[in-house]
Amino acid sequence: MSGDPKKWIAQRIGNGLLPVMEQTVDHLKLLFEELDPFAHLPDVIHRDPGFTCHLFSRANGLHHRHFGMPVTTVEHAMMMLGLNRIQAITKALPLIDPLKGDQAGLSRTYGRAFHAAHYAKAWARLRADMVPWEVFAATLLYPVGEMAVWYFQPDRAEEIEDLVHGAEHKSREAAQRHVLGFSYDELSAELARQWKLPLLLHDSLCPQNAGRPRVRLILIAQQLARAAERSWYSQRVLCCLEEVSELLHQPFAEVVKSTHRAAAEASRAIAPYGMFPAAAGLITIPSGNQGVESGHGRPHQAENVASRPSVSTPPKTRPEVLEETIQWFNEIDDNSPTLPAIVRRAAEGIHQGIGLSRVVFAACTPDQKSLKARVVRGSEESAEFEQLRLDLHPPHLFTKLMEKPASIWVNASNRDKFGELLPSELLNMLDTDSFFARSMFLQDRPLGMFYCDCYRNTACLNEQRYKDFQHLCDYVTAAMQKATFL
Repeated sequence: MSGDPKKWIAQRIGNGLLPVMEQTVDHLKLLFEELDPFAHLPDVIHRDPGFTCHLFSRANGLHHRHFGMPVTTVEHAMMMLGLNRIQAITKALPLIDPLKGDQAGLSRTYGRAFHAAHYAKAWARLRADMVPWEVFAATLLYPVGEMAVWYFQPDRAEEIEDLVHGAEHKSREAAQRHVLGFSYDELSAELARQWKLPLLLHDSLCPQNAGRPRVRLILIAQQLARAAERSWYSQRVLCCLEEVSELLHQPFAEVVKSTHRAAAEASRAIAPYGMFPAAAGLITIPSGNQGVESGHGRPHQAENVASRPSVSTPPKTRPEVLEETIQWFNEIDDNSPTLPAIVRRAAEGIHQGIGLSRVVFAACTPDQKSLKARVVRGSEESAEFEQLRLDLHPPHLFTKLMEKPASIWVNASNRDKFGELLPSELLNMLDTDSFFARSMFLQDRPLGMFYCDCYRNTACLNEQRYKDFQHLCDYVTAAMQKATFL
């Protein structure tokens, strides 16, 4: 289906407005009766994307007429409009009823946006951002296109969700384009332009800006807010938090602590609004090996340490993890991930999903004379594996592998042929003679190599696991073409 966001807005929205929550109006009316309502107005307005959206639209409309600087925060918008105009807005906007079936999706989207805004603001503060509330506002309004569809055409929004979660398992963007003819982000960009929303929102909706730190935080916050609704202990959440840690150059534990605190603050703030409190999932003990939070904030396997299996015992194949990983790569246009995030996600999918004991992504050094381990999974009892460094000169098997995209499975049938091409010191360090490997290229430039094995349990390297490994690496290759390089 082909479509045009401008036409959709003209046909479906016209002069319509996003609704506000009834509780917002009630709280604002109480504040208007106080001597200094401005002291607490931002707290109430920030909870409501509909009200925030219209506040910016009105304030920037005034500024455009007076050729002033654009309004980028709720506080600035309030100063521009004054109390009388804010009271008039309160009376003019339609109300959302989260108990109505056709507005439940909109309520969920509002709640998710509010949580995302809290995460992004917390990370902006870790980054020492000069105006973290700008980041908050842009994150809160990022899904304005999705909000508009849920309100003005909820049947289409439901159809999109059915395509994403139904048997077809379409990516979110593919489902949006199939139903609407354009993506939610494209609709958001056009609404941001027509409604004069903050400039940072415009920037975050432009794919070319995906690598900019402030924009990156907004995009990751959207991913985390959606993933945390399902489980705080999923690999998708872990990858989001690791990416923030790397982006901000902050300890992982500090990022987790600030994120969990932000989730708790957001959940407390919207508790009276009847929306989903994401922090509730933090106190739910994960089942099986989903993981629990350690004292350092990093999810680890929920298992008895005394009975932890040796690294020679491969993890069981977990089809649901492999499927979730492939789904993540299918949604790559929605996620706009960085290259490190792609590699981490793939390594976890290989380790947990396919069931391989040790996985490493070794990246090419800038001079392309060696490979150095960058991401490692499953090497608890092989510390030297984490220090893996392969010199590519003099030439050997991995040197050949890095000449062009290729994969290899060294096993009993070809060990005599390929074993001679590997240095004996390398074989001694790996302490195995069977493994999978795949070289990864971006266009014609080698980026690195995935190496994985089952340590000394070579029987677990079978045909199905090799096919799954190649299949997942194909998704990684496609994703690397779209990655931002942070």
